Amino acid sequence: MRGYVQNEGTQAYFIVQRQIPPGGKVKIEDIYKSVGKKSGLEEGIEFVEWLRTNVFRKGSWKFYEEEGKLLGPSRPKDSPKVEVKKEVAPNSKTSSNRADDAVGAGRVLRRDSKNQKGTEITAASIIEAPYDKARTLIDKTRDKSVLNKAMALTKHFSGKEQHMRHLMRRLEQV
Repeated sequence: MRGYVQNEGTQAYFIVQRQIPPGGKVKIEDIYKSVGKKSGLEEGIEFVEWLRTNVFRKGSWKFYEEEGKLLGPSRPKDSPKVEVKKEVAPNSKTSSNRADDAVGAGRVLRRDSKNQKGTEITAASIIEAPYDKARTLIDKTRDKSVLNKAMALTKHFSGKEQHMRHLMRRLEQV
């Protein structure tokens, strides 16, 4: 297909897998090679219209058939855009007009599992605990994999030599 798309704006855009500076041109043929399969259309005016509505929405772009000759009717900048309303069922749990979208932003998320207990002993809980408490945790633990993981973690933290010695004794017992 003949023709090209030109960036008529003042800002460069990274679009259709390439950087297009202000005044830059891209052949429609090259664009078809990049995003033609995504459109599901054959080369032609339908593909160009698909590009206008789906790919080149941001910025001001002109579609030319040849130098100085515009390709088909282009959407003017000041024309009103048709808004698509998202309909949500009244029983739906999600709502598009939530007032508290950002609550909890930045928190560490943890998996909530039904079979996970709050008092479960993990390798991290053993290492993070002071030695007196860690000693009781190590003595309660019967899972060899948790003890081995805790042993591996002691090598990454300073001041955990007592933990390591007690873990070695407990591993021999288990």
